[in-house]
Amino acid sequence: MSKLEWPTLFGMRERKDALAAYRDRVIYMLAIVGMLVMLPIAVKNFVQGQIALGVGDAAGILVLAVDALAIRFRRRPPIPFALILIPAILGVALTLRWQGFSGVLWSYPLVLLFHFVLSRRVANAYCMLLLIGTGGAVYHLIGLDATVRYCVTLLLTVILINLALNIVDDLHRRLIAQTTVDPLTGAYNRRHMESCLAYAIERSRQTAAPASLLLIDIDHFKRINDQHGHATGDAVLRELVAVVNGHARAGDLLFRTGGEEFLLLLPQTHEDEAVRMAEALRVAVAGEFCTRAAPVTVSIGVSELQRDETMDAWLKHADDALYLAKELGRNRVVHRAGRQPRMPEGARQD
Repeated sequence: MSKLEWPTLFGMRERKDALAAYRDRVIYMLAIVGMLVMLPIAVKNFVQGQIALGVGDAAGILVLAVDALAIRFRRRPPIPFALILIPAILGVALTLRWQGFSGVLWSYPLVLLFHFVLSRRVANAYCMLLLIGTGGAVYHLIGLDATVRYCVTLLLTVILINLALNIVDDLHRRLIAQTTVDPLTGAYNRRHMESCLAYAIERSRQTAAPASLLLIDIDHFKRINDQHGHATGDAVLRELVAVVNGHARAGDLLFRTGGEEFLLLLPQTHEDEAVRMAEALRVAVAGEFCTRAAPVTVSIGVSELQRDETMDAWLKHADDALYLAKELGRNRVVHRAGRQPRMPEGARQD
């Protein structure tokens, strides 16, 4: 990632632009196509003596070439497309003046271009600017009847584009959910966990931001399945996720890493605070399920990310703490505290 930001799924609570992840690729392809299309037009304008149009086309080709090269070498385009497209609107208006009503036909591919290279909100604002600017030019040069037909068809085009993008965004969110969310519990899956942990490690290296893990395992889960059936076991998994999410803070992320094992990632959290959260969670789980036919408790291993620690090492230390919690009798929290797993002070001890 060119700038440090959470992986895509961290923003699933928000409405995301499905084209955002592909925008540089789209801009690069459009820049190449734009240069190929504009080059013969620029030559024709120079040959026909339309010097102003020819110079404008040449300038556009140069700008597109600079941005395409930047994207090719994985750099941020030096000239934002949002700025490039403002002269494009003026260009349509000038083309209308020199070429008549046929010049305004460039408005239709232009509104598509807006939505491919700009965010939805900005693209729609540009479309309204285009509609007002070129609509006024059409009215001034041709008349009211042509203006009405032009404005209605252009507005309909913008509406249809937005309807299509709504469908694409919805399909995009569903695809993300299918590939990164556990269908039974609604927690994130192991695949997404790895990308989020990698980000947390990189963020810690760049900013020294702390992060901790809670590795949570349901005690005697096989016994619950054997004695009460898999339907009860599935219900326990779902309700555990609900309890954990109810105690998690904004920004904390829960992943299902195995059959009855979950991992809670706590960004911006030192180990002592993570231990307090783990103990409160352990008590909440025991209280939540205490009246059930199948009593449920959890064991939790806590580990804070250490300087220059790898993902595997970070997970292993949390797993070692969880293993000790189980060895000590389950239904307890154990944290690393340096390199040796230990019980938190004041925690229950059988």
